Amino acid sequence: MTSPPDTHPSARLNEEAVEAVAGTLRALADPTRIRLIELLDAVGPASVGGLAASLPLTRQAVSRQLGVLHGAGIVRRRRDGMRVVYELRDWTGLWLLGQVADAISSAP
Repeated sequence: MTSPPDTHPSARLNEEAVEAVAGTLRALADPTRIRLIELLDAVGPASVGGLAASLPLTRQAVSRQLGVLHGAGIVRRRRDGMRVVYELRDWTGLWLLGQVADAISSAP
């Protein structure tokens, strides 16, 4: 196992950044939300109904989880006629999920 990079006091996060990181990690710490992020990456912008049709969840459950992702700034939503369409806004969450998955799969 490699050692973590050296950290210097000047590289420490301020309180606002710590809260933002914690909020993003909380939003990512749910299997349903991870699946929604993967799905939005694969299909692009989609409605709650379209996403629910691809997952074993109700529209209400999908909507609730998208609300968490929206609150964390990971997805954005926009009106398209009578429906609301969601899309990835911040690709950092998707990147971070990939990094964690790679680290887990390569661990001894």
